[in-house]
Amino acid sequence: MNNNRIRYVVFRYDHHSPHSGYSRLAEYALAQLGGEVIPVSKPLPKSIIRERFLWRISNGTPGYDRAAMAAELKVALLMLKDPGYIYHFLYGETTYHYSGIINNIRQNRLVATFHQPISGIQKAVQIDWHIRQLSAVICVGRTQKEFFLDFLDPEKIFFVPLGVDTEYYTPPSAFDSRKSELCLIVGDNYRDFPTLRGVIELVAYNYPQIQFVAVTSPRGSEYIGSHPNLTFRSGILESELLNLYRSATLMIMPLHDATANNAILESMACGLPLVVSDVGAIRDYVNPECTVLVSPFDARGMAESVFNLLDDPLERHRMSILSRQQAFKFSWPKVIKKLQSVYTAVAYP
Repeated sequence: MNNNRIRYVVFRYDHHSPHSGYSRLAEYALAQLGGEVIPVSKPLPKSIIRERFLWRISNGTPGYDRAAMAAELKVALLMLKDPGYIYHFLYGETTYHYSGIINNIRQNRLVATFHQPISGIQKAVQIDWHIRQLSAVICVGRTQKEFFLDFLDPEKIFFVPLGVDTEYYTPPSAFDSRKSELCLIVGDNYRDFPTLRGVIELVAYNYPQIQFVAVTSPRGSEYIGSHPNLTFRSGILESELLNLYRSATLMIMPLHDATANNAILESMACGLPLVVSDVGAIRDYVNPECTVLVSPFDARGMAESVFNLLDDPLERHRMSILSRQQAFKFSWPKVIKKLQSVYTAVAYP
């Protein structure tokens, strides 16, 4: 396979900080494998696709929009023009729909990564004919494979984890510099806010000195509700988030489902011990040595795990070291090596 003949169809979410998010895959892949980027950014004008046709064109993939249409149109034109390329859609749920119709033309191949748990994929992808046309699907959680086995042969389904920038996300210079009374909460996607509210109430009642900082969206703030020991932060600078990762004593993350999770990887890279719900594909990324795994929807069980760690600084220190070691398994250069094996498997000889 000619590494330079890879084209990455890249979308970047606004809420992802500069050193975070799946779009970073393209940056590292370009450096290690070469290729080109096709950005999903400039939407097709309404003069080309009128509003009354937009719904019909996006039918079956609700997140598919004018920018995705423009990117797919460019992909199609390039596929008809240039032979022997691999086109990798980094967000298969929302940016891939029609280009599979010409997959394999001129020895071009299409690959797409999907990010949501099965329940999320079923909402975001309400059709399957376009999935069947892919040369390969990349899952970021092994639990996703079950969904795609209905449409593709097993040899076309790959697990390649989300990566993390272990050079930017680093621990503090000294473990003792962490604030022993600060617990951190980050994100809102697939977060179990009712359980989180219960954990905050129980911990604050038993340890009234503990303060919580929740970095979440305004919607997440509404779901959690106010509490005297809780401070909300939203839309913060990346440098402030990094400082929170480095200064907190614990990350608390109740979840109702999971595949890959930026906040978990970034916490581990910063050596921040985690208390996390044992759901979905969470064990693809963490293990019980560096993370306390708690049964889902169990506020009391999660609170008791927090109690135990707050009372045991030596255990937190041990977990901090092991968390950083675990994060290195997901450094972007290592992830790109796994990705390269997918490209090799699907490329024409």
